[in-house]
Amino acid sequence: MCSMGNQRPQGAATGRNRRRLHSSSSSSSSYTYSPLNRLSRLSALLLVLGAQIIYVEYARADYENTWNLYYEPPCCSGTAAGHHLRHHKDHVKDFSCGPLHYRTFYMDERNNALYVGAMDRIFRLNLRNISQSICERDVLILEPTGSDILNCVSKGKREKVECRNHIRVIQPMKFNGHRLYVCGTNAHNPKDYVINANLTHLPRSQYVPGVGLGIGKCPYDPADNSTAVYVENGNPFGLPALYAGTNAEFTKADSVIFRSDLYNLTNGRKEANFKRTVKYDSKLLDKPNFVGSFEIGEFVYFFFREHAVEYINCGKEVYSRVARVCKNDRGGKYMMSQNWATYLKARMNCSISSEFPFYFNEIQSVYKMPSDDSKFYATFTTNTNGLIGSAVCSYDIRDINAAFEGKYKEQASSNSAWLPVLNQKVPEPRPGTCHNDTATLPDSVLNFIRKHPLMDKAVDHEFGNPVFFKRDIILTKLVVDKIRIDKLNQEFLVYFVATSSGQIYKIVQFMHYGQRHSNLIDIFEASPHNEPIRELILSQKTGSLYLATDHQVKQIDIAMCARRYDSCFRCVADPYCGWDQEVNACRPYQLGLLQDVANETSGICDTSVLRKRVTSSYGQTLHLSCFVKMPEVLRKKQTRWYHHSTEKGRYEVRYTPTKYIETNEGGLVLLAVNEGDGGRYDSYLDGTLLCSYGVTVDAHRCSPPSQKQDYQKIYSHWCNEFEKYKSAMKQWQAKQEQCGLKDKAGSVSSNGKHVNDVFSNDALV
Repeated sequence: MCSMGNQRPQGAATGRNRRRLHSSSSSSSSYTYSPLNRLSRLSALLLVLGAQIIYVEYARADYENTWNLYYEPPCCSGTAAGHHLRHHKDHVKDFSCGPLHYRTFYMDERNNALYVGAMDRIFRLNLRNISQSICERDVLILEPTGSDILNCVSKGKREKVECRNHIRVIQPMKFNGHRLYVCGTNAHNPKDYVINANLTHLPRSQYVPGVGLGIGKCPYDPADNSTAVYVENGNPFGLPALYAGTNAEFTKADSVIFRSDLYNLTNGRKEANFKRTVKYDSKLLDKPNFVGSFEIGEFVYFFFREHAVEYINCGKEVYSRVARVCKNDRGGKYMMSQNWATYLKARMNCSISSEFPFYFNEIQSVYKMPSDDSKFYATFTTNTNGLIGSAVCSYDIRDINAAFEGKYKEQASSNSAWLPVLNQKVPEPRPGTCHNDTATLPDSVLNFIRKHPLMDKAVDHEFGNPVFFKRDIILTKLVVDKIRIDKLNQEFLVYFVATSSGQIYKIVQFMHYGQRHSNLIDIFEASPHNEPIRELILSQKTGSLYLATDHQVKQIDIAMCARRYDSCFRCVADPYCGWDQEVNACRPYQLGLLQDVANETSGICDTSVLRKRVTSSYGQTLHLSCFVKMPEVLRKKQTRWYHHSTEKGRYEVRYTPTKYIETNEGGLVLLAVNEGDGGRYDSYLDGTLLCSYGVTVDAHRCSPPSQKQDYQKIYSHWCNEFEKYKSAMKQWQAKQEQCGLKDKAGSVSSNGKHVNDVFSNDALV
């Protein structure tokens, strides 16, 4: 028998068994080599080990470099088990001053600052490296007073969390670039502030009118969703104002879309009162959860989900909405003088198109790129009481405005269906359009818009289908980056989407022959304890992603390339990266590097695949590893192995328990190698070559004996022999039971085990 080669199935023993094998091999260093003596000792050892022998029971095997042992958060936290992956601290920075419920971001790229709203605090972090920020230095403490805390506790709220001041609004006051508008829950008694950008209070001589009472500007409860945007231009009298969507009562009964009083900041005089939605009118707002607000042109847009009033006759359902108001809205007349005269809302549709569409009804977040006012991107989920699923949909501002320019929806009576309003019933000027002075609008227009705030047509998402959807996951926040590669004359959108379990999904979208395509290219763990990601923001200036959880803030490079991808086929799919053929490494993209985001170039990575040559002895077990770091969603794609032999040509390897076994990491194990197993073995994933091996079977030449290799070979051989024996015994016992001979068979013990079964405890006594 020829000596054992240098290959072995790495998962052939557990950690404890590997230590035993190693110690056995070491202790026999002075033992004179004899195959017969070694064989007898091995037989005894294997009998003693019994059930500890690791055998192959199915057509897949767990080897040392299995995915079960591969924990993949190399970008952000922890260490990889099983494989020692490359971890680079320079591409992940973090900041934490304890569990302070970090929830609100405002980014000032011009001054390299990231403002973070937390519990009782605002932090000003270094945008280039948040780890350089100091808790005691880069902070402004805004704690509630003792009386506010006592009043909050007396209403049944918890002192340590709910009765604190959670900062929920941080907005720049652009007319004075050195000031920030801030609003916090203040122990369920909302309070707003104006502070300096360097996190100091304004002197008394610089008093800002209208600041102090935060009701209608930020929520009472820190757990409530709210939104706010500070608008400098387009308001009545050209004065700045805060627009907000929140709860305006402790009981949460009064949900409101609100604009603050308008003050002349030069002389401190109030020029106009606040504007708001009509109180307690469920047609306007019905238990909304606000997720975003944006100023575009002459409108301010609000995004939220709420109970669907048009569905109430059929039951309860939640729909996603987009609402808008004119910035120059001065309210109506008489009873409506403090209410919006231009408020309209429409349903947002995010669904999988078919004869019976599948809807994702509940919007969770919305994003607009700072440089592009024409597109919105949003995450949606199903109701969590049923089948859980999430989707990402994109919208064009023209489609949103088209919905507001379409027909209105009405319910003639409480028992009637909701139907579109006939054109002849719509007064002039058209309700919801902007006018110089809405207070002069006819009563017919004001009454109509109050009774008909809902549009008939829903806002459809682009291209008829979501950008991405997945079941059994809750997508929360998202940001989007646009990349243009001049060489390819193509634009790519990269979505970074957070989940409720602390992951980031990286999705790339591109146009190919007029059709939109999107691919999930990576998933990475961003939260070490699977905490929900509460806030997400992207800086193109620093090339970083910033995220917040209840315990910390993190900064992650968006182009992780060599730190994330160890294979060409994954590298070329990322628009931030390219494959360097000279050094076989993934680098930030530049001309000359391989890139194929749209998967247009077949075999682009074939020349970069490392081709290995291995030699195996006759009868040996050979492991062809093919480990490529991939997120879990990509691991579900099946790898296929092909054998090129001189006798049979090229054919796909079919996995069997006795010859070919696929490992969990995509490798291939060949059992009992013989001359026919020689040739080339290629591994493919979706048509992309991952690994290539040239296998030579040494069936005639014996190498010099090696104790370790001989031991491994014989151990592997006996593992296979015992597995065959065990399989045969199971088949024999099954046939005996089927024939009703189990109790009559003298060779079967009373406990149903064969007396010679080495896996029986009785056989070891």
